[in-house]
Amino acid sequence: MQKGLNLGVGLFIISEVFFFLAIFWAFFHSAISPSVELGAQWPPLGIQAVNPFELPLLNTVILLSSGVTITYAHHSLIQGNRKGALYGTVATVILATIFTFFQGLEYTVSSFTISDSVYGSCFYLGTGFHGLTYVAPFIFIYVLNKICNFNVQEVNNKLLINIPSYRDKEANSYYLQKDFLEWFAGFTDAEGNFNIKITGLTENTFKNVQFTFQIGLHKDDEWVLNYIMNTLKCGHISKSKDRINYFVNDKNSLLHIILPIFDFVNLNSSKYYHFVLFKKAVSSVIDNNHLSANGKLDIIKYKKEMSNMTDKWIPNTINSKIKITNNWLVGFIDGEGSFSTNKYVPRFKLENHIKELDLYKKINEFLNVGNIYIASHRIDRVNSNPTIVLEVNKIKELNEVLIPLMYDNDFILLKSLKSNDFLLWLNLIDIYYKGYHTIPQGKYVFDAIKLHINKYRVTTNTNLLKNVQLISVSEIKNLLTELYLIDSPYEIKQGVRYYRNTDKLVSEALNIIVIDSSGSNTTYSSLSDCAKNLNIGRNKIKQCLSSGEQYKGYRFVLS
Repeated sequence: MQKGLNLGVGLFIISEVFFFLAIFWAFFHSAISPSVELGAQWPPLGIQAVNPFELPLLNTVILLSSGVTITYAHHSLIQGNRKGALYGTVATVILATIFTFFQGLEYTVSSFTISDSVYGSCFYLGTGFHGLTYVAPFIFIYVLNKICNFNVQEVNNKLLINIPSYRDKEANSYYLQKDFLEWFAGFTDAEGNFNIKITGLTENTFKNVQFTFQIGLHKDDEWVLNYIMNTLKCGHISKSKDRINYFVNDKNSLLHIILPIFDFVNLNSSKYYHFVLFKKAVSSVIDNNHLSANGKLDIIKYKKEMSNMTDKWIPNTINSKIKITNNWLVGFIDGEGSFSTNKYVPRFKLENHIKELDLYKKINEFLNVGNIYIASHRIDRVNSNPTIVLEVNKIKELNEVLIPLMYDNDFILLKSLKSNDFLLWLNLIDIYYKGYHTIPQGKYVFDAIKLHINKYRVTTNTNLLKNVQLISVSEIKNLLTELYLIDSPYEIKQGVRYYRNTDKLVSEALNIIVIDSSGSNTTYSSLSDCAKNLNIGRNKIKQCLSSGEQYKGYRFVLS
């Protein structure tokens, strides 16, 4: 649509240039060499020309002034200065109205008409159509608005941020794009926190209260926090050892930026409840309710409720409030996702606290691929909780659903360092899809790539790479080039994989359904995951799958 609009405006300007060129050509042709019929003079005999230093000069000044005001409005719009754009546009409309009035007045006092020789024709034709250029843009905008309704769409895809007293000397009014805000909400659901800090707390009162919105990451992801801070135009960044944190704790930014953002776009995890309580507490302080005894009790109650939710409380269902979008999911993956492998099988995984079960079901429903299962608590971690896992490891689902999710016109939507993991992981997908993982050269490259993603890329985890030969990314690219000179073990015929030079199909991964004694079932995406989570040997599970017998109260079925 934008390309068509640009082309239309360009053609309109070109048509205007040639139109007025024709009028000026006719005017100067007659003026330079007036014919006998015109009295051999210019202006023609009997015509009293308009004094150019009266109304024409005034209208010229008005015309040039309108160019200044509309240019100011244009630049204000680009900078997100809503007031400047509005004032500039209104001033332009006023000047256009004055211009049109004076031009009409000029016509009424003229001593000649359009039919009075070529002079009258050129004068009224040129000035008349020049006046219409003021009217044409308004007609153009009106028609576009009626046909395309693009104005409404533009507003709906943006959030206006308006801060009465901004701490920096920048514009205090700007727009945030909905695509970014949805991504930001997903990233907040994964990594963000809403905190209430109370000092001087006694039984029923406190001395001070501070509110903080925070996102904490490993120091390697400093760029994404700077990106968020610069886009939101608020907050600050603090570094501590291997961690880096983004904080927003001034009331002005919380009230006019953070709270409106999460009113505009959905938080879908249990952090939605944290936000609701956080908003109530901030609003209470803004209204000075915290100065009263009851107001202080309310804030203490909000903080206590938020604390009770952390890793302990499973919220009531929020199915009706969960709204998954592509940008939200990419933001959530930026925080919680992992691009990994199980042996030589690529897989994508999301893992979170069991209380996010409703959310993960919605994500699974949105993707319509992958499997959800509950992983038992980690015995090597004190006070660990069961987790909910969504895993996609079928090559068809990865290629056709998950990978396209991360792209918009070949532009990667991921913004954290997981974008680097994703690009390397795509090579693992390709190696696996073509069967190179079944030959020694392919396994070597596969293993080399794995050492550059997930926990291995973290600069502080150098102990993980002890006694391991790390191959650089540039060297890996050379190895991939050499690898692809070898005929792939698999060949693809009409989208189906076959073992090369055979008619034998390459089998796809199968899911294992586990049914317990109560009749409940859980689906695992691989034999290894099933064995790990149930603490049952792989061979025993294979035996049960073949014989149909039960073991430890479990029945095993291939999907």
